[in-house]
Amino acid sequence: MPKDAKFGMVVGVSLVIVVAVLFFRKEAPAIDPAAATIVKPVSDPTPPLPVSNGRSVQAKAMAKMQ
Repeated sequence: MPKDAKFGMVVGVSLVIVVAVLFFRKEAPAIDPAAATIVKPVSDPTPPLPVSNGRSVQAKAMAKMQ
């Protein structure tokens, strides 16, 4: 491998490592595990929408193109 190719590879790998260190996201602070067991009462849920079994609009036949 030529000397300039080795130098380019070292510079490229170094650049990738520098970008990774700069943009690395730290982990979120630990959440209290007891908070995961607290159950909140569900507020009045909205009823589901009715399901239609048929089509509300009839399809129109298209003229044949010749």
